[in-house]
Amino acid sequence: MASIADEKAFGEAFLDACWTGEMAQIHEGITSGRLTQEYLNEALVPATGNGFELGYADIVSALFAAGACITQDAIDALHGENMQQDPAVIRLFFNHGLDPNATITGGEPVLGFILDPSCAREFLTRGTDPNASGPSKTTALYRALDVGEVELAELLVTHGATLEPDLLWATVGLHKRHGELTTKFLLDKSLDPNQVVSEKWGNPLHLAALAAEPKIVKLLLDGGADRTIPSTGWKYPGKTAEQIVSVTMSSPGDPENEKEEAVLRLLRS
Repeated sequence: MASIADEKAFGEAFLDACWTGEMAQIHEGITSGRLTQEYLNEALVPATGNGFELGYADIVSALFAAGACITQDAIDALHGENMQQDPAVIRLFFNHGLDPNATITGGEPVLGFILDPSCAREFLTRGTDPNASGPSKTTALYRALDVGEVELAELLVTHGATLEPDLLWATVGLHKRHGELTTKFLLDKSLDPNQVVSEKWGNPLHLAALAAEPKIVKLLLDGGADRTIPSTGWKYPGKTAEQIVSVTMSSPGDPENEKEEAVLRLLRS
């Protein structure tokens, strides 16, 4: 009879195999009859986290077939490493009892961390609430827009995600890599850029002007943003978007201020 130390070493080697994807060793561990429920459950976590990698969906399937159960740690890993996952892994979880409105540790909905549209569709077609949020009050749609996933955003809207002006804060601002694309997405849905106000910045036009983003400023103006409205934010109280650019631009006429000058031309046109 194997000692406790031998059994522990066997179980730890099995977990290592699940991390590295050694299918032959995993199969050997499963068929040995030596693995406890705890090892099977724990093995599901790295297999799920690596689910996007070649062969790992088969490992997840084998673990479920061997009796692994969904734990909170496994749910926390479901979005996958680097926020990538195989839809087949998502389906396996649902086939083994995953709640469509499951949350990660801390209470945020899993859907909010699923950035691949094909994976999100697996949730949404099973009745997941697209408007649910956790303690952060951040919806899946806000997260999708924040990282520039317009295809995912469209899918969420199709399945009932609420479009509201506050979403513009996910697309307009400083250092928004996908701001033009995502702002256009929202304005094309007829959101009113004058109906949202930040206590710090004022409205989206004020912030876009400050960020010196002429393409986004033009989108907002074309979408009905009122250039004459003064900011009610504490950062630049009482100033219009044009005035905010004027007071923050270091050297008017300097070639380095090309974007600021472009924003001013738009606001003065």
